[in-house]
Amino acid sequence: MRLPLWVLRWLHKQKFSRKHLRGGRLHSWFGDRILAKELWLPTHTSLARAWLVGFPITITPFLPGQSLFATIAALVVRGNLLLCIGLQFLSTPLTAPVHLPACYLAGELVRGRSPRNVWHGVTDDAQHLLSGDAVISLYLGAAVLGILGGVIGYAVLLHTWKKPPPRRTRPPFPPSNSDPSSL
Repeated sequence: MRLPLWVLRWLHKQKFSRKHLRGGRLHSWFGDRILAKELWLPTHTSLARAWLVGFPITITPFLPGQSLFATIAALVVRGNLLLCIGLQFLSTPLTAPVHLPACYLAGELVRGRSPRNVWHGVTDDAQHLLSGDAVISLYLGAAVLGILGGVIGYAVLLHTWKKPPPRRTRPPFPPSNSDPSSL
């Protein structure tokens, strides 16, 4: 995707081009990294890296500034920014009824409790869910599910993505037949 020519000209007049930014404060912080194609174009490696760092951030409950953390993580690993930020919209109040119990259950299982005891604890003693012990289980489960989901998604994206076929080049034009005897 290319910007229209009038936008590029306007940016150049505003001294917001690579030539004008080189050597300045913004260039020393970001350099040409923010304009790198792998951050914006979907390739199998950039999407896999974005999933690897974006999914654990997505699954962490009640994390303010998820999109900011996802952007920083995508810049660090050179992942696709759009996927990494888009993943953060999976963690909404609409998905909380599925997301939070899964994290809590995984955290309780990691801590060594049996699924039967966890289920009875949730249904019989709902006040326990507001304690600090439940918060530890919630965040521990989110960390485990986030890391597992990130690694599994990374492997799936990296190994199942079909690389695009090589671009076909135009065959060379046949030599013009300028021999008058062939007519």
